[in-house]
Amino acid sequence: MRIKRRLYSLAPLVLLFILLALIDRRTLLLLPLALMGVQWYFIGSLFLVSVGAFLIYTRTGGLYGLAVMALALLAIEMGHLDRENAPLEHYAVLLAAVGLALPSYLLMASVSPLLPRLEVTALAAVLLVVLYVFVRLATD
Repeated sequence: MRIKRRLYSLAPLVLLFILLALIDRRTLLLLPLALMGVQWYFIGSLFLVSVGAFLIYTRTGGLYGLAVMALALLAIEMGHLDRENAPLEHYAVLLAAVGLALPSYLLMASVSPLLPRLEVTALAAVLLVVLYVFVRLATD
């Protein structure tokens, strides 16, 4: 008997494409890559890089850009958890780790006037990746 696959990863994907379509409707061309990225991890990594390149191309940053990258990461990682039929606690840890990127961005935005030439978005994105790697290693 085959266990049904969960489709929790589609929720952040829908929100992601709503946010991307607000920037430019041509981002809907990334939809097939995103759907394949939910199924295959390598293609998901390519999708994540594509979204990052698009944000750089359109000069979209701040909380909006960080939210887009966080949703892209959530969609790819939730797709991985869906494939593995992971327990719901793993989803909660993933949501908490990615959710911590937004408070870290706000913290860096408040500290940046005091520090010379600190790019807040880049620092928050680095913190997002560090949190993700930490959570990934902690759950494996």
